[in-house]
Amino acid sequence: MDRKNLFLGVGCIAAAMFIFAVSKPNEPAPSATSAKSVAPTAATAAVSAPALSSISSSAQSIADAQKTVISNGYLKVTFTSRGGAIEKAELLKQPADLSKKENILFNAGNVDSAMTLGVTNRATNRVEPVYSEFKLVSSSATSVVYQGKLEDGTKVTRTYTLPVSENSGAEPYSIRFQTKVEASGAVPTRVWHSTGTWHYTQGDAAHQFMSVLADNGEDLTHVGIDVFRDSSGFFGLGAHRAELEHPAIAAGKPFNWVSSGNQFFASIIRVEPGQRGARSELVARPVKFDSQEVGIQAFAYWEGVPAADLSVTTEGDFFVGPKEYARLAALPDDQVSVLQFSKILGFISFGAICKLLLACLGGIHSLLTWSGAWSWGWAIVLLTVIIKLITWPLTAAQQRTAQKMQQFKGPMEEIREKYKNDSEKLNKEMMKLYTEHKINPFAGCLPIFIQIPVFFGLYTAFQTTVELRLESFLWIHDLSTPDTLFHIGSFGVNLLPILMGITMWLSMRMTPTPSADNTQKTIMYTMAFLFPVICYSLPAALSLYMTLQNLLTMLQMGMSKTADGIVEVIPPKKKKSKN
Repeated sequence: MDRKNLFLGVGCIAAAMFIFAVSKPNEPAPSATSAKSVAPTAATAAVSAPALSSISSSAQSIADAQKTVISNGYLKVTFTSRGGAIEKAELLKQPADLSKKENILFNAGNVDSAMTLGVTNRATNRVEPVYSEFKLVSSSATSVVYQGKLEDGTKVTRTYTLPVSENSGAEPYSIRFQTKVEASGAVPTRVWHSTGTWHYTQGDAAHQFMSVLADNGEDLTHVGIDVFRDSSGFFGLGAHRAELEHPAIAAGKPFNWVSSGNQFFASIIRVEPGQRGARSELVARPVKFDSQEVGIQAFAYWEGVPAADLSVTTEGDFFVGPKEYARLAALPDDQVSVLQFSKILGFISFGAICKLLLACLGGIHSLLTWSGAWSWGWAIVLLTVIIKLITWPLTAAQQRTAQKMQQFKGPMEEIREKYKNDSEKLNKEMMKLYTEHKINPFAGCLPIFIQIPVFFGLYTAFQTTVELRLESFLWIHDLSTPDTLFHIGSFGVNLLPILMGITMWLSMRMTPTPSADNTQKTIMYTMAFLFPVICYSLPAALSLYMTLQNLLTMLQMGMSKTADGIVEVIPPKKKKSKN
């Protein structure tokens, strides 16, 4: 048991270093841009749009398309007659940056509108967008109706309805849609729907959260932006050539929904259960904005069930909004999975812990909204205090065990010296000493077993917690990014990770470690250096939590000391002198 701290220390460092390594960008990050409007250029259109040999004759240009705009206070949606789709959507309650002069724009700069229909080109077997002109049949403050035809003469009616407000009980970021395809022949034409795309965020320069997701109720299909790039892999492992598009099929259990998203926002197409049929497909494709920035979108198809007149109707909801936990958790078919809680080592999931922590954080924040602009910061503070109160008895037991082991430091050293060449006898005598004096050596592990899942849960959750985006606290401008005070050249000076390291070092100094040798102490103090390095570029919310935890631990240690602060150490038995 005398080496348990060594093993724990090595395990923590190994896990932390792995996370730090896999979190680093694999390539130099391009200059980050916010999700503002980017006008599509001729070059962009040439790269983004596939060859349209089957439908180009009736295609309407972007410039000639007629626009219709409706809004409900949350979304300002711009519809286009070019395919009867959504050209872009402005998120009215989500500023693009700290200046708050502009709002987040969805699908800006994409030559393909969101909800653009796609049909299969029989010559190339590729899904090609429908760019033909759709006539605006009717419009109101909350809805629009378009009618148009596909190249083969198939009539299509498209209806969109936007909820008036959140008070109506409907999700204000969710657009109700219906696409009715009236067959012109014996077999209805299969149509696909586009999810649209997002620009990557400044906190995701590596594009790890840019992805297409699809859920069939059991499995979650994930397509990242990396599949569209050449990769040499890790020492050759996982090397692959860039794909032009990435298909996925769900037969038997069709997709409940298909989405595209970035770090904080998502667009989700969810089709009603009765209209999904027995099969669905998707094709994920890259979207080229400029020479550096690339997005990702999907075209998805649901088989559907033909009516008596052979028409096929695809109806559902198109969510375009922030990845707020409470909002997504209220949506059907587990759409909260778009939060993309990452897995440690690729297979250890902390999703359940992430959801619990985010639910608690959201509940606490709802009680603190009166505190104003710093409400989310105070919510993190209160959550930290609650977690500390829960683990307080375990930490107290750890400290009592450490003090008792310090009291018997002499007898333990005597046993180690006496049986240093007999490990079996050494362990037996040590356990005998623990039993006689009611020492529980495992008590020191309990706080660690609790804190590690909480740390990794918050580490995972805070990377995609849009609720913290652009929220300030104390000197922190944005809790979802590092708390950079100033720059020395191109290097940002972040205060919280430094404070975290100092408080971690001080708390380790205050912790009784009677069995720790120099090697173990070196590992513990190395951790106090490595954790700030690992957390340096992570959201300030995580460093704030860790720093407060260290301060509360120091407070508990100070309160648990004996009156004189001295532990009476029992010396080893004196060896009998030989006559």
